[in-house]
Amino acid sequence: MKRNVTSRLVLTLTFSAMLAGAATADPARLGADLTPMGAERAGNAAGTIPEWTGGIATPPAGYVAGQKHVDPFAGDAVIYTVDASNMDQYAANLTEGQKAMMQAHATYKLNVYPTRRACAYPQTVYDAMKHNAANARLVDDGNGVEGARVSSPFPVPTDAKQVIWNHILGYRGHKSTMQVVAAAPTSGGAYTLVQSSDRRINSYADPALGDISDLNNVESKWIRINTAPAQQAGSAFLFHNTINQKIQERFGWLYSPQNRRVVAAARSAYDSPIPGSENLRFSDMQFMYNGALDLYDWTLEGKREILTPYNTYKLSSGEFNYSEILQGGHLNPEAVRYELHRVWVVDGRLKDGARHAFHRRTLYVDEDSWMVVQTDLYGADGAVARAQEAYVLNYYEVPFCAMDSEIAYDFATGRYHVQQLKAQEPAPDYHADALKDDEFTPAALRRLVVR
Repeated sequence: MKRNVTSRLVLTLTFSAMLAGAATADPARLGADLTPMGAERAGNAAGTIPEWTGGIATPPAGYVAGQKHVDPFAGDAVIYTVDASNMDQYAANLTEGQKAMMQAHATYKLNVYPTRRACAYPQTVYDAMKHNAANARLVDDGNGVEGARVSSPFPVPTDAKQVIWNHILGYRGHKSTMQVVAAAPTSGGAYTLVQSSDRRINSYADPALGDISDLNNVESKWIRINTAPAQQAGSAFLFHNTINQKIQERFGWLYSPQNRRVVAAARSAYDSPIPGSENLRFSDMQFMYNGALDLYDWTLEGKREILTPYNTYKLSSGEFNYSEILQGGHLNPEAVRYELHRVWVVDGRLKDGARHAFHRRTLYVDEDSWMVVQTDLYGADGAVARAQEAYVLNYYEVPFCAMDSEIAYDFATGRYHVQQLKAQEPAPDYHADALKDDEFTPAALRRLVVR
């Protein structure tokens, strides 16, 4: 008995040391038994998840810069389909949100294709991951990060907050411009397309950055100018996204063509609704999870193998137009590709005395990209109230894996809000090197939109 108590004590002390905030990972594992990003290099025992062999680091034959992506897996066939009729058979590989969607919509289904571990990143990112493994640490009770640069801070995580920070600070390219579309169809399928033009500088992803301490707590800067419909055309916003949002929430400015003024934006944090989302999306749902971590007690539950939207080139290829993609209740299942992938599972329970519309949230974080790819969001009654999915593909011209578009389903209304659709838009530009920081100020915003 004494030996068992001693063993438990050693394990407790070791685990406590790992969670103390300092990086404890061995950088030599990256690129060895782990991928350079920190995922398991090996496939699974069943052979349904393959070994990572480098991903797609260069464009495939036929790709033309500035045009739509060539789907490197266009020849793959559906290997099985999951819907309400057989969901019990695949329950171990489904999220609670997916199960709820199948129960709510007889037409909702997952077309499952062979798993392709396509994610690849620039060498500068792989170098940064080794630096981060040795130097990154949590600060301010996990609400901030020090010692990291360019990409996910904790490639070998031991703590739930480390995994969340890997998503928040994951590499998404340095400078980009794109045209995107959002919609919130009614339960009957009626919708209005909101078209926008985006500009973004991810300051943290700058390869010349010393480390995160050089950023003055501003991780990225984002401008969106709405171009349609007519009643929203010309309206715009500028946001500076902060790193430690407990110290300083994200801040921004809005421009309205009606009064031709730039004004400070209202509070954009926690469960404040996102304008234009029909109250279907909160501020901290943006980009799957984006906000302070302080309202929840977070638990790292290990890994699961989950059916995940992945290599979703078809959705943005132009093969389907928006009228074909947007359907009542859910997207057209024929436009979405699902694959079996390993994900980290992080569960958050609302702290006693804290207030938020979601009393629990479960995040599913892809091991190859560190993106939150799915969420289950629970109300006070313990039922899933909303669920999100990110549609992941490899922008192999950079290369990096990114959230190409993202959806939030609401079970109370039977509606959803989808954003960053690009099926009928020009290809995004992730080499927008001409963008400058001085273009992301309130005065610059006004010059940009006032003609």
